[in-house]
Amino acid sequence: MSLTYQEAGVDTNKAERVLSRFGSFLKDRPKNPHLLSGIGPFASCFSLKEILRDYDDPLLVTACDGIGTKLKLALDWGDISRLGEDLVAMNVNDLLCVGATPLVFLDYFACGSLVEDQLLTLLKSIQVGCELAGCSLAGGETAEMPGLYQEKDFDLGGFSVGLVDRAKVLGGERVRPGDVLIALSSSGLHSNGYSLVRKLIDKTQITPDGLTPFGTGTWRETLLKPTLIYVSALKPLLPRLSGLAHLTGEGLLGNLPRVLPSGTKAVVRSKDWKLPPLFDWIQKEANLPIREMLNTFNCGVGMMAVANPSQSDSILKHLENTGIQSWVIGEVQKTSESEPFVDWIK
Repeated sequence: MSLTYQEAGVDTNKAERVLSRFGSFLKDRPKNPHLLSGIGPFASCFSLKEILRDYDDPLLVTACDGIGTKLKLALDWGDISRLGEDLVAMNVNDLLCVGATPLVFLDYFACGSLVEDQLLTLLKSIQVGCELAGCSLAGGETAEMPGLYQEKDFDLGGFSVGLVDRAKVLGGERVRPGDVLIALSSSGLHSNGYSLVRKLIDKTQITPDGLTPFGTGTWRETLLKPTLIYVSALKPLLPRLSGLAHLTGEGLLGNLPRVLPSGTKAVVRSKDWKLPPLFDWIQKEANLPIREMLNTFNCGVGMMAVANPSQSDSILKHLENTGIQSWVIGEVQKTSESEPFVDWIK
């Protein structure tokens, strides 16, 4: 008696049907002439010939990230419609932090039993995220692994590649004492801290369709709001910046020092930072000290820009015109300590 792959729990026809439906969706979406391959080849080709004319010493920049247990909450609450934007954001925002422009994005989807509409929904939202980031969805992998994932559970991973000129790389070599710190507002939790938040949901027994006590709509709308993709807002500003920090896991305290040179510290003024209502609710319900909040959540700041103070007014004006709230929240100072750190000043 034979045992087929399908009888073992893997149906490759499902993935083929999804890709066919996704191909129909792509027909009406914007196309990048540099992406030479469509759905189907073993690997995708992207032409750099014209792009490289604008670079003197181009560096390839890569990023890989996921969206953590926000995925589990979205599954539990029956709304995965914008997880693709989260996935793209977590990767392309990291590329920005070294001054790179995103070019291509690839996704990895793994599940126990493929649900066609589920995968199609995710692919569509990933495509939307790529369009917001100005990059191309160049391919990906769909893995059906029965026995490893349960029921409708799945996991997502993302990979992005960008370009930057060596002389324009952002980070510690460009940051100087006296530079100002400019906070860029987040849209909410983005994609971090959800393991703690899910515990709070169980504790407080909030429901997805219940209204938040602070007027941001339902809990589903508030907690599943996608991560902001900062590419279009920040790309024109990159020549004016010294550094960028994407405030993801480990929040401000863990991420801002990554862009500071040795012998410096980031001095952040708490009086210029008021926790948005969602984060205030989390702090009170979890009974967390402020430093624990700053080491876990973005606390309302999705990106932190570092720039010469002479550039701050024009940067703030530009960000205002793009609809992103921003404000000067501190500065970089010299310190006798060898390792950079954040000094939270009350």
